[in-house]
Amino acid sequence: MGTVFLFLDFDGVLHPVGTPALAEDFTLLDNPELFCFLSILEEILAPYSNVRIIVSSDWRRLFDDETLIRLLGGLGPRFEGIVECYNQVRATEISHEAQRRSLSYWIALDDHPSVVQAAILDKRFVPTNAKLGISDPVTQSVLQAVLTRITKDLCSPIE
Repeated sequence: MGTVFLFLDFDGVLHPVGTPALAEDFTLLDNPELFCFLSILEEILAPYSNVRIIVSSDWRRLFDDETLIRLLGGLGPRFEGIVECYNQVRATEISHEAQRRSLSYWIALDDHPSVVQAAILDKRFVPTNAKLGISDPVTQSVLQAVLTRITKDLCSPIE
C-alpha cells in the first residue's frame, strides 16, 4: 500500500489554542495540557500504518526534528519531516510543500483559517476547532472519512 502524508499542526489540533507552551526563554513548559489530544490521533491512525507525518505547525520553527519526534510521542516513528515552504498562509505552505515533495496522497489537519477556507474546495484539508482540536467528534469523523477514501483509492486496481 502507498504512503499517505499527514500535514500536522499542533496548536488547535493536539491541544487547545492558547495552552501555555513556552517559557520566556523559549523552552518548553512542563504543562500536562500540552498534547492532551495526542492519544486520540494515535488511536485514529493506529489502523493506518502507511500514514507518515509532516509537521506543518509553527513549532517547526522553534524545535529541531529530534524534539518534534519526542513531542509526537507514539506517533514519533511516523515523522517524515517538516514543511520547509514558508508563507503567511498555512494552506499555501502545505500545498507548496506537497507539490515540492510530489505527494499524491496527503491530508492536512489544522485549525488555521486558511485551512478552513481551503477545505471548502479540497477535502484533503481537514479543519479543526481551535479549542477542541482532534477531540471534536465531527473532526474525527471527517478525518476517518478522508483516510478511508484515500485508502480505498490506494487499494483500487489501476485500469
